[in-house]
Amino acid sequence: MDCLHEQYSKESELDKMEVISMISKEESSNHEISFGRLGGFFENGMRWKDYIDTVLPEKRLYAEAFRKFAVSNNIRITGEQHQESSEAVPLFSDGTIMSLSWRAWGDIMAAIWSEEENKDYNYMDFYM
Repeated sequence: MDCLHEQYSKESELDKMEVISMISKEESSNHEISFGRLGGFFENGMRWKDYIDTVLPEKRLYAEAFRKFAVSNNIRITGEQHQESSEAVPLFSDGTIMSLSWRAWGDIMAAIWSEEENKDYNYMDFYM
């Protein structure tokens, strides 16, 4: 029963995952890195389902939480801004951050906004 209880507790925590703020790259060094991808695959005609299928199952919750946050807050920054600007690294409620390469950031932003606007974006639209 204890294992079953632990599993339900963990699932319950994950259901509450959210981005709590955007922090700087320097601030992020105290947190666990959740993503690490080269990126650069997202092409015109793709949508969120194409992106999320490439994300490891244990990281999809973070991607979905970031998507919700990005849409709600109209986050449209580039990979360069994500790595170089203050307040451009997503910090999640469990202390995890999302740190991506410029291209991988371009992938997730293109996926979010392609789906949201039903418009073709590719990773280069959000690369730099």
